[in-house]
Amino acid sequence: MKTQKSRYCVKGMTLAVSFLVLSACKSQTVKMIQSQTGVTAECSGSSFGIGLFLSESFVDGCARVYENRGYVALQR
Repeated sequence: MKTQKSRYCVKGMTLAVSFLVLSACKSQTVKMIQSQTGVTAECSGSSFGIGLFLSESFVDGCARVYENRGYVALQR
């Protein structure tokens, strides 16, 4: 009996952790400045669940484009 209760407890904990991971939310912002002109730009993205990695990839790609144009990241 005790082992069956333990199995249910582990399954319940696994289910709870799975819901937390899938419902996680993230937002990321990178502020950029063009050092010669002082013009600023901002790359930002937000997502939840499995899309967390897509958001980070999008923001990194955006920041690279601005860096290629002479911008420098102020803060990440």
